[in-house]
Amino acid sequence: MNTRGSSQSVPHLSRGSRCLGVAMWRIFYSIAATINTATWGIYFSFTRRYIGVELEGGIRSILLIAGLEWLYAFSAIASSRISRLVGRRNGILLGSLGSVPLLVSPPIRDPVSLALVLSLTSLTWSLTWPTIMSTVFSEAEGRFGKMYSLFTIGTGFGFSLGSFAMGALYYAGGAPLVFTACSILYAISYLIFYIFYPGIREAVGEENSRPTITAVRSLIPILTSYALLVFCREAYYSVAPVKLSEEIVKILPNISEEYQYIAFGVFYGGLTSFLSVPTRILVGYLVDRYDPHLMLLFSFILYISNYWLFISLGGLATILIWQFPLYPIIDTSMNVLLARSTTGDSRIRALGAGLASSAIGGLGVLPLIAYPEIDPTFIGIVITLAAICGSIILAGTVSYSYRKRVEVKERRISAAHSYNQEILDFNSRFLVDAADVRGS
Repeated sequence: MNTRGSSQSVPHLSRGSRCLGVAMWRIFYSIAATINTATWGIYFSFTRRYIGVELEGGIRSILLIAGLEWLYAFSAIASSRISRLVGRRNGILLGSLGSVPLLVSPPIRDPVSLALVLSLTSLTWSLTWPTIMSTVFSEAEGRFGKMYSLFTIGTGFGFSLGSFAMGALYYAGGAPLVFTACSILYAISYLIFYIFYPGIREAVGEENSRPTITAVRSLIPILTSYALLVFCREAYYSVAPVKLSEEIVKILPNISEEYQYIAFGVFYGGLTSFLSVPTRILVGYLVDRYDPHLMLLFSFILYISNYWLFISLGGLATILIWQFPLYPIIDTSMNVLLARSTTGDSRIRALGAGLASSAIGGLGVLPLIAYPEIDPTFIGIVITLAAICGSIILAGTVSYSYRKRVEVKERRISAAHSYNQEILDFNSRFLVDAADVRGS
């Protein structure tokens, strides 16, 4: 499929054919997103327990792989340039290369070495995902929350399916089968994104960075707050695998290692991802109707309260707390906020900057490795401090934005009042002049 040819042929289609074409690529993009998150469901539910528990890397090894994965997310800032140099559609195809690190991972038994190799998968994802999301938002027509919710509506199911399947794959073929399945599914998802790429006009090889840089600079306070929110999330996720594994063993003390993986997959991502489907729909509706900033501010409160309950309780209560779908709230709110604030190539750059800021937050967990007495309580204190700082920045941004909107509204009212006054003055002078003419 030629991208330029597709974009030029669109105007010649009938309205019905055009609507059918739009519906088709949206459906297949939603399918591809579901497959992609099924891959991540297998990946996260397996690697966190495999590295932290079976390979005995502990919390430090999980912090390492999380930090390294986010290190490569900095490459997202180059996604806009790549899409201009090779075209958006060809740029998306680069994502399929992320299957290579997964294929070469099975023989590696050292947790640090394995973390170094597996983290490379996030490089291709970071380079291509902003372009994919910009494509999704290209025909949102102002309803960004609804569009993103439809795109990700199956991702919760995909992550659940992947988490459930992880244990069965490990039971059937061990780590080699798990990594091979991840590699195949990852490549398939990007092939679908590539094949069903819609006809969108794009200028290849040209770049005018001034407007896009200005657009991103205006989002710096939001991106800073988002980085702190991601730090809270990643620190929480670094503690969770070990804690969940301990609670599963307490509840089911006599099950084998293989069945422990199955139980871990179910509780780590299987159940909570099902809950993310209605959560995404609800959040998409709320951010279209209300300010996405408020949802992000609410997320800080949720993460603090959820984390302390998670580490304070035990047994089944801990597992139930983990099921609360926090991630869809942040993901939907932030991406809609960035998409709504920009257009065109500025949107790709802004979405890439969003990933880069999340990389800063993810990398923030790496210094925690150096702390000699790292434990869930210490990490909880750090999460709380980060959440407070992020909330203050976000609240200040919301307050400033509100004041600016009020000022703009007042200026418009003042301008309208001045215009009406000029009309009244003109009419008054006209009537006076007309009276003078009649009197003379």
